[in-house]
Amino acid sequence: MELVGPVKATTVKGQATGDVFDNTRFPVDWDQRRALCPGGQTGVEWREGRSQAGTAVTRVRFAARHCGPCELRASCTNAKTGRNLTLRSKAEHDILRQARIAQETEGRRRRYKHRAGVEGTISPAVHAFGLRRSRYRGLAETRLQHHLTGAAINFARLTGRPLARTRVSLFAALRPAG
Repeated sequence: MELVGPVKATTVKGQATGDVFDNTRFPVDWDQRRALCPGGQTGVEWREGRSQAGTAVTRVRFAARHCGPCELRASCTNAKTGRNLTLRSKAEHDILRQARIAQETEGRRRRYKHRAGVEGTISPAVHAFGLRRSRYRGLAETRLQHHLTGAAINFARLTGRPLARTRVSLFAALRPAG
C-alpha cells in the first residue's frame, strides 16, 4: 500500500517563490555531522533538539562571519547572526526529499488527480449525509447504513440536489445582489 498525498514543499517564507534557499540546497553529511551551504561554507554548530511540535530535529548554525560577506546572502538569509538550518532526522529528511522529487513527476500528478476525485466524492457524503458517524451498533447495521447512504447520494445526484453549500469568498460576499 502506498500513501499518495502532497508533501508540503516548503516551510520558510520566500522559499516557495525560489527567492530563498531551502534546505535541499544544503548538502548534509550525516556521518560527519556537517552541512555545507550553497556558498561553500561548513556549519559551525550541529545540535539535536526538538521542534515546536515536539518532533526530533537537527539544528545547524552557520557563522555570521561567513554569511555576512557572502554574495549569496540575499537568497540565503536575512539574519544578522548567520543562517540557521533545521533538519528532520536522517530517515525523515531522505524520505521527504524523495517525496518532493516524486510529486513533481507526471505519473504522481495523475495518481493524485485520482485521489482528488475520490476525496471530492467522499467530502459531500461526509458533510451532507453524515457518513462519518454510524447511527447503529454492530457491523451489519453499520453496513446497511452505508449502503443506504450510498443510495441516497446517488438519488441526490440524479435529482440535481446540491450535496453541499457552495462557499462564497469574502470578496464575492461584498458584491451587491442583483
